[in-house]
This record gives sequence, C-alpha cells and structure tokens, in this order.
Amino acid sequence: MTIRKLSPITLFALFLALFCLSGVDCIPMHPLFPQGPGIRLLTPDLGLHGCPPWSPDGTRLAFCSAPLPRGSDLPEIYTMDTQGSNRIRLTDNSYGDYDPAWSPNGNRIAFVSTLDSTLAIYTMDTDGNDVVRLVEGDSPAWSPDGEKIAFMVGDEDKAEIFVWEQGRVTQLTSNKYYDAYPCWSPDGRQIVFTSKKEGWYQLYVMNADGSEQQPLTSGPDRCVEPAWSPDGRWIVFRREPPLDSGRGVSVELLDIQAGQTRVLLNEPLCQNFAWSPDGRQLALTRFGDASDIYVIDVATVLGASFP
Repeated sequence: MTIRKLSPITLFALFLALFCLSGVDCIPMHPLFPQGPGIRLLTPDLGLHGCPPWSPDGTRLAFCSAPLPRGSDLPEIYTMDTQGSNRIRLTDNSYGDYDPAWSPNGNRIAFVSTLDSTLAIYTMDTDGNDVVRLVEGDSPAWSPDGEKIAFMVGDEDKAEIFVWEQGRVTQLTSNKYYDAYPCWSPDGRQIVFTSKKEGWYQLYVMNADGSEQQPLTSGPDRCVEPAWSPDGRWIVFRREPPLDSGRGVSVELLDIQAGQTRVLLNEPLCQNFAWSPDGRQLALTRFGDASDIYVIDVATVLGASFP
C-alpha cells in the first residue's frame, strides 16, 4: 500500500478541489444558499470553511478553514460551538490539515495532513496536543466502538478502502476501480461507500470485513459522499445526474428499509455531510468562490416529520 509523493503544486490543486470551484476569478462572497426556516449559517466571515463533523455530545463541530484570498494559506483544523461561535484553533503549521473526524468517545480527532508531503491520517487530542501519525490515507472514519478507522488510499483513477486497527492495516476493497468515502453503520457491522465498480459512481454497502459488497443505487447518476444516520435507517448523499439529463444536482436521503429516496435539497454544491448525534440535523459545506458551513434541521427543510 503506497501513496505517491505530492508536489507543492499538486497539494495546492488538491486544496482548491476540496474547498472551492476552480477557474473562478471574482470578488469572494458567500455561496448562494436558500435562507429560511431550518437553515443556519455558522460561518458569516468570508473564508474557505468545510468538513464539519459533530462532537459525540452534540455541543461542538470540528472543521477545517483557510483564509481568502485562495493560496494565502493552507487549511487548519478548528472547533466551534453549534452556533458558530467560540472558535478554537487546533493545528498551526505550514501544511494542509483537513477532513477532521471526531472519535466516538470525544477524546481524539482524526484528520488528514500533508505534513510529510503525503496524504496521511493523524490523530490528536481535542485541544490539538499529542499529535500521532497513523497511516498514509484520506477520508478517515471512526468505527462506532472507536477501535478502528476506515480510510481510502488513491485518487479518482483508482482508490481502495482500508481499515486501521491498533497499527494493523486491512484492505477491504480490491476492485481496481474507485472505492471511497467509507462510513460505518451505527452498529459497526457494515460500511457504506462510493464505488465505480460497475462503471458508474454508485453507493455500495459491505460487511465490516469487506465481504458481501452490494449496490444500494444504480443507473447513470453519480451518487457520492454517503453518511449513515445515527438510527441506522437513512443515508444522506449527493446525486449528480448526467449533464444532458436536464436534471439538477440534489442532496437526497436513502431509506435503507424501504429502498426509496427523498430529496432534501436541490443544491449543486453541497458536500461534507455530517449528522448530529440525535439524527435531527445535518452539518454540511456549501462551496463557491468562498465556502461556508451550514446546519440544517432535516424535518423543517423536508416539511415533514423526521426521523
């Protein structure tokens, strides 16, 4: 399992891909997003904010942030309360730190850093101390018992999913295609992920040991970035139809029991979905020439009871 070294130019290009649209040259402004009941902006300051997981007690969000203009600095890891105030900076270096993931017991935060010129996963205390390098990889996701971290290795051409456990690394997928965005079921028995196994980006589920990989979605639409709800019933994801379909990008909820989906938002640039511990709210990133973090009340936005 290897990851190729990344040049500074490649790292900067990766940062832009993660945080903003490429090729936009204009005065930064907040990305357009519906304002109304059930939708709260947590980052009123202009910046490149994103990747907002909840703390297990539901009182804080971790996130990564970099200032504007683009390229003036690389992202660092912060925490804030659920109203967007009381920010605390956890990392402070000349490298890119992003994609934080809070451990189930609330004591550690996993994150991705380019500290050694590779994409590698580290953990740290919630005050930013005791930084420990675990393994080369990206997109860390803690198992519900806090003993394992699922992650991906690769890029858009080919990526596979692995699990780290106490220094041991186990490969779960070996499809020679793109397998990414792992997320554990609340009971720790399964992992949902995005795969290009059949030629299209679709949602798949597999057992925690990598066996019995089964598709959850099908068709030409690109389905990516799944996140499993705390009650185990729903998976939120982004659906991207083909450009010639006449349909727009949407954020949808897949009902695992019924096998049906419900549209939550008709928004093209929403990513980084994270459920609140009670399963009633979602934190997400809205991208543009800047990027913002929002929290939405699912029932209010749906206009129906939830869950």
